[in-house]
Amino acid sequence: MASSDVLGGQQEITLKLHPGQLAIWNSSARFKVVAAGRRFGKSHVAAVSLAAAVMKTEHRGHLLNSEYAVYYVAPTQDQARRIIWSKLRNIMGYEAQGGLIRNENTNDGWIEAINGRRIYIKGADNPDSLRGIGLSFVVLDEYADMKAFVWDDIISDALADVEGEALFIGTPKGKNHFYKLFMGALTKPKFDPITGRPADWSDWEAFHFQSTDNPFLKESEKRRMLGGNRSIETIKQEVEASFISGGGKVLKPDWFEIVEHAPPKNLGTFYITVDLAGFKKEGVGGKPLRTDESVIVEVQIVEDTWYVVNVQHGHWDARESALNIVVTLRNYDSARFGIEQGMAKEAVAGYLEEYMRAFGTYRTIEELRHGGQHKTDRILWALQGRAQRRRIKLVRGEWNDWLLGQIADFPDPLAKDDGIDALAYVDQLSVVVYQDESEIEEWQPLDLDAGI
Repeated sequence: MASSDVLGGQQEITLKLHPGQLAIWNSSARFKVVAAGRRFGKSHVAAVSLAAAVMKTEHRGHLLNSEYAVYYVAPTQDQARRIIWSKLRNIMGYEAQGGLIRNENTNDGWIEAINGRRIYIKGADNPDSLRGIGLSFVVLDEYADMKAFVWDDIISDALADVEGEALFIGTPKGKNHFYKLFMGALTKPKFDPITGRPADWSDWEAFHFQSTDNPFLKESEKRRMLGGNRSIETIKQEVEASFISGGGKVLKPDWFEIVEHAPPKNLGTFYITVDLAGFKKEGVGGKPLRTDESVIVEVQIVEDTWYVVNVQHGHWDARESALNIVVTLRNYDSARFGIEQGMAKEAVAGYLEEYMRAFGTYRTIEELRHGGQHKTDRILWALQGRAQRRRIKLVRGEWNDWLLGQIADFPDPLAKDDGIDALAYVDQLSVVVYQDESEIEEWQPLDLDAGI
């Protein structure tokens, strides 16, 4: 329950907000990005925010009059009307009944408050209709379904005169422009990871909520949303508001069964594969940028089945990576161990030798190679056929969701794939070589189960 300062003359509106909605409402950030599951209550907090914004007469030292409007933008105008019109009427009420609405025009899509300012109901499918007016506040609802230029080229400039605010809300639709905006607001990078140019996210805030975070939903409804015949991908996107993007079209998370325990250690053979991230990447002014994560995968193969025992991942430097590798090796008396070839491998080599001597743990490092294959093809070759036959099982651990997320995303170019890349290298490491390796020009997998 929250009582707001949405006032008009002597009128005061008491607003009912659950804790998640209240967190959004209380944020002082100029730009708020909300990724939330279905039925969380995104539209309600949008309507409340619109009502509050249209009643303001001053913002950040700028006087607000009828020249500065408030926008509610949905993917289409018809959708915008269906979502927000009745909510605004119910929240604001009409002047004759002591409410805040003086006038309205359903055909043209606007509501006029008692102070003369207006909320316009708009559709992003007609971008020209969004131009030509100054804004103090805007809600972009289901932003993932709009074109990125609606914000970049039209709305953002319209807010400039009075330093207006924006609320982006929606359920994720893969790793698109909504994902990039959400991650920018969440991580606040000082430099753009692609261009290396300075970036300012200081006045942004990201929020993430699942459908089940709505306390007004009955427990029976929450269980229904998480059950039935829904796929893992649908639940993750629609209920958990996860930014999965592949949709299970190539690798399906359902193929990877989670088991409680690995087989006994005296069964099968152990493999440890390492995919190291670059340790240094320079941005503008020589500033280091955030890189992909380094990954250590531990797999036990029993007969024809892979048991993924553990996956470690993190933004480690070269020394940390070497230490984590050697500590992992100490858990196994016998395991084949490989690192992806390249400069990163060379960067950790000295530290690996140092820690192996310190711990008395000596292992032969096998160099993992891409064999002339594109990464996507190599991952598919190694994992798809085997996973379809339910021959890759994940031992329950905190890393499960992280890896399954990459599996669901693959092969989206915006998504991370370092975990499944390291896992795919197990196929190469476990291949039995029947002739001198020097006679083989390029590595090719020999396992019949690994075919696409």
